[in-house]
Amino acid sequence: MRTPSPTQLLVFGLLQAMALSFRLRPGLRRLLRGADGRIDFSVGFRTEQGDVDAGITFEGGRARAHWSAPPCTDCVMVFRDADRVARMLRVTPNEILNMMLRSELRTEGDLSYLSLFNHLLATLLGESQRRREAKRRAAVELPVEPLPAAEAAAVRADLKRRSGAREAGEAADPGVKYLADPHLAHLSLEDFPRLARFLDIHFQRRPEISAERARLVTEWHRENGLDTDRTGAPWDPRLRQAEVFRHLMERRRPIIREDDLLAGTTTDKEIGVVLYPDAHGALIWGELSSLPERELNPYDVADADAELLHHEVFPYWSGRTFRELVRREQGAPLCQQLDERFAVYFIWKTVGISHTIPDFPSVLSRGTRGMAAEVQAALDRDDDPLDDEGRSTCQAMLITLQGVEAYAANLSRQAATEAAAEADPRRRAELERLSEICARVPCLPARSLDEAVNAVWMVWVAMHMENTNTGLSLGRLDQWLQPYFEADMAAAKTDEEREALARRAVELCGCLFMRCTDHLPLVPDIGNYLFGGSSSDQAITLGGVSPEGEDAVNDMTYVLLKVTELLGIRDPNVNARFHPKKNSEAYLRRLCEVNYITAATPSLHNDEAVFESLAGRGYPDEAVRDWSATGCVEPTLSGQHMGHTGGTMFNMVAAVEMALNNGRHPLMRWEVGPETGDIEGGALGQDFEAFFDAFAAQLDFLAEQSTAYNNLLGEAHARLRPTPLLSAFTRGCLERGRDVTAGGARYNSSGVACIGLADVTDSLMAVKTLVYDQERVTLEQLRQAVADDFEGHDLLRALVRNKVPLFGSGDADALDMANRVARLAHDLFDRRENTRGGPYRAGFWSMSNHVAFGTLTGALPSGRRAGKAFTPGLTPQPGASPSLLDNLRDVAGLDPRSMPNNIAFNVKVVPRAGEPHRRTVETMAAYARAYFDLGGMQMQLNVVTSEMLRDAVANPEHYRNLLVRISGYNAYFVTLNRDMQVELIERSEYGL
Repeated sequence: MRTPSPTQLLVFGLLQAMALSFRLRPGLRRLLRGADGRIDFSVGFRTEQGDVDAGITFEGGRARAHWSAPPCTDCVMVFRDADRVARMLRVTPNEILNMMLRSELRTEGDLSYLSLFNHLLATLLGESQRRREAKRRAAVELPVEPLPAAEAAAVRADLKRRSGAREAGEAADPGVKYLADPHLAHLSLEDFPRLARFLDIHFQRRPEISAERARLVTEWHRENGLDTDRTGAPWDPRLRQAEVFRHLMERRRPIIREDDLLAGTTTDKEIGVVLYPDAHGALIWGELSSLPERELNPYDVADADAELLHHEVFPYWSGRTFRELVRREQGAPLCQQLDERFAVYFIWKTVGISHTIPDFPSVLSRGTRGMAAEVQAALDRDDDPLDDEGRSTCQAMLITLQGVEAYAANLSRQAATEAAAEADPRRRAELERLSEICARVPCLPARSLDEAVNAVWMVWVAMHMENTNTGLSLGRLDQWLQPYFEADMAAAKTDEEREALARRAVELCGCLFMRCTDHLPLVPDIGNYLFGGSSSDQAITLGGVSPEGEDAVNDMTYVLLKVTELLGIRDPNVNARFHPKKNSEAYLRRLCEVNYITAATPSLHNDEAVFESLAGRGYPDEAVRDWSATGCVEPTLSGQHMGHTGGTMFNMVAAVEMALNNGRHPLMRWEVGPETGDIEGGALGQDFEAFFDAFAAQLDFLAEQSTAYNNLLGEAHARLRPTPLLSAFTRGCLERGRDVTAGGARYNSSGVACIGLADVTDSLMAVKTLVYDQERVTLEQLRQAVADDFEGHDLLRALVRNKVPLFGSGDADALDMANRVARLAHDLFDRRENTRGGPYRAGFWSMSNHVAFGTLTGALPSGRRAGKAFTPGLTPQPGASPSLLDNLRDVAGLDPRSMPNNIAFNVKVVPRAGEPHRRTVETMAAYARAYFDLGGMQMQLNVVTSEMLRDAVANPEHYRNLLVRISGYNAYFVTLNRDMQVELIERSEYGL
């Protein structure tokens, strides 16, 4: 018998001590009580070498330590080695999850039980562990040198100066009918004290966990069942979800926010974090006692809500999520194991499917009752009758529409009640008007801008009660709201009335923007490193052309740009379409001015290039011309396309590592990919094509695994959480009699964000140039230098950094390589089909996963060191060229047909000191115009300096609203983790 290791003895001893504590302390045993009885589960601990193997079971309110993990343990933590086990014993529970991001720890089994164990451990250790975490934070050094006081004062003054330098604009767009100055330059935030108060609340009020949705959904399921109903009969999942939704909408609190012009809230908190326990909600279980103290994006949680979640909600949903359905029925397939290692891809269907655009024009023009009448007609028709699935789908749509109407009626009554008690005549009139609006919309067609915006908002709340708040987007609001703005203006009799209506439009849309900030996605601490700083990414799309191909810029385009300028918030995520042949230069300058004032938004899209990317895919021209951005930047055919465009975050760089190591992923220490050639044996030494083929084979393998898991999760969604309300708002579902999760939408696809294009291109160029073309090193020498993180290989790294042509440098061969890689990725995904019968669409943007994946990646042949972030989106690496024009030309030279899920091209530009406001804006517009004329598809400008970001790291209190573009989405710089902050600081910056 092998002598037990010291760590084995330590772990077993600590588990025994934990078990003893639960036997002796009734307060701890209380934590093992759930609403349905005792919470029984088991957790195991072992190392990859096997020198540690222990476990603990909780059963019947008792705990028992085991020398080795029992069979069928619910969750096993597998550590890299004994040292990592010892480290786990010294850190806080949320840090245990972060060990997974460093590949120091992986799990086997249900993550919710790991979260529960962490919660028990945190409660047991209590204040001592929090003190240890505070001490650790205090010891962390700033990653950058603070600025001298005079420089810091100067950069702060520059940021403040921008917002006061607004200039009037010309009415150069035929669709602008009522705004003499489309820029509305005479209006500032001081003119809208209501919005200024909401903005202060947004920045000052800490988000709070809201248990309302989780409580009501769990309450219904506990009473009515999940797989079977109270009689034991199988539930039709569409009807079950419809009944859950109606129950939720009828019973949730109808809240009118103080002083708001819109009725309804996403949660029962001022700023609430929505929980979806049927998806990923239980991942927060382990942090219930530490959420307010965590370093990044802390949340408050009321004691009563924490108790409810721990005892009633999370125990019910353990084992009942999308992820666990796949694990249970498929036996934890390889594709799922890869996802749970975080290193090669992340599948968003473990969380939700909501990356799409609902059909708002239908509810605005017909109301929910008109929509319901159309559904009922489909149910009643004798010719071509619906099949059983079609009938249940349509019945479910009707039930959810009833739920929306019930919520609106409750809001109407609440507004009337508050109006009767209101002493202020101004506010009483507003509440009475809100009561009238909610009594009409969204049940009936909207007649005014007030009614239209309120209808959009109430439907928006309802959508987020049905489906996870990740990337569901608002679409072309300027197009859809313009008719109501025109109707209001046409009824005005004087210039004074029209000015008041313009101000009202700004204030009303400002309230909508601020309402969109009333909720946040649930982000466990590990998510702060995967998706740091991201909000719900509710994209709004402005401008471009109409479905008929004409200039679509209108009054509401400029109203919404004014709101964007005044508020400067991260969400909604404003995307602006620009057609080089249809839209005016004045409009482009206004887009750049707003981007300059806010420092980061809106992002800019070239309509012509997006049209080319979507051509030849079976979409009608008018649908393509009506595209909207979803989530970050991804194009969706508005109201008729289930694209789940953010479905997969895919690490292309992993395929380079695996090609260098014959299918082995170094950081995961896993021979997981196909054997494509042993470098030491000279298998890839013939020519570059042999190496590229090995890379392509690894990329194909990872594409196969990622799509396989996405498809399994797609099937799980159709069974566990179909979305009949979203289906009612998606064209095609009624005609086909199918839920969107079952392929009901008129157009179906799945989106992939291919991350690391520049890093892959530069690595392949290094291999091609130095190994095969110039024969300066052997492939084995280069692979060894990469394995050593270039330590002791200074001359080779200098060769790589100085003698290899890079993407973004203007080199034709590097551009050809980037196009070859992009085309390969496109082809590999395009030939695969999702469960809804649609293809996979490749795009090249990264959210913040270029940082997280970089953490999980070793050194690269490009000279990039281990653990460093990849470039964001497809942005060339810093130093590729001192000229911004080289970057612009190379990115514009990428073939749009390889990028139907769009791109994110980040450019950090710095105005010259003392440069007049107008000159800065004109220069930005000239760069954007040149890029679009070259064929560039998308660009996003960060108008900040490295000095400004350095000062924000050292003095975050001065930069609460400093907005930055990560890769497709906006974030507040001071909320980002240190790795992301450093990546932003190190981006190349170009003078204007």
